[in-house]
Amino acid sequence: MGKKHIIVGGILLIALLCGIGTAAVQESSPDLQGVDLVSGDIRPFEGPIGADNPLHGLKVALEDLDETFTFNDTRRVEKQVDHAQLRIAEFRKELDLNRTDSAERVLDLYWQKLNRTERSLAAFGSDEPGLLYAQEMITLHQTVLASLLASHPDNQGLSRAYNNSLSLGERFSQKTAMKFTRVLGKDNKTTIRAEKLDIREQTRMENSVTPAETLIRDKNENREKTGNQKNTIAGNTTITPKPGNREESGKKKT
Repeated sequence: MGKKHIIVGGILLIALLCGIGTAAVQESSPDLQGVDLVSGDIRPFEGPIGADNPLHGLKVALEDLDETFTFNDTRRVEKQVDHAQLRIAEFRKELDLNRTDSAERVLDLYWQKLNRTERSLAAFGSDEPGLLYAQEMITLHQTVLASLLASHPDNQGLSRAYNNSLSLGERFSQKTAMKFTRVLGKDNKTTIRAEKLDIREQTRMENSVTPAETLIRDKNENREKTGNQKNTIAGNTTITPKPGNREESGKKKT
């Protein structure tokens, strides 16, 4: 019994540490057109369970579980983006300590999290202001990853992570009809400018379909096609009695 309590207590402690490590979600104003937002930074991870820790896998699993049991779609996307940001922080620490294996592993986890986030976006329609916070954070990811890539140009995993963040940023623009542009000022500080997409950009975004949305569309089409086929078969099928199994009316068996 004592061993069981220790295990449960350990899981609860890790869950608490995960919550501390994840950035607090802030509310974004839906009216951000023409606003310049000061770009921050994602500092190297300083928590107790980093990418090289044997409990890191359990920590990530608990994050995934938290997302699964978050039933508000917007809040789930925000958590996914925050957890992805935590992977960047962990990557920076592993990079500083020259632990290349764990650095590459955590970049792969970042890539997986962006894929999950993109699949989550398929549930949203167009013009979703509730997604602006997450979109702003993805732009911050792009800023930090671009800076890291400039100092580590041969890192293929880093290059892939940066390209994936750009792709996800476009998917957010498709849902919010907004774009966040990174602008380097005279003082070498990067600001993020929020702007409304023009008609031409919105048309291009609307015509761009993500793999997740394609999968959902294909599943719906296949389900509808299967249903139509079943209805057609049911409508054309008649039951013919076998000879000898039907008696003439009014005739008794002897």
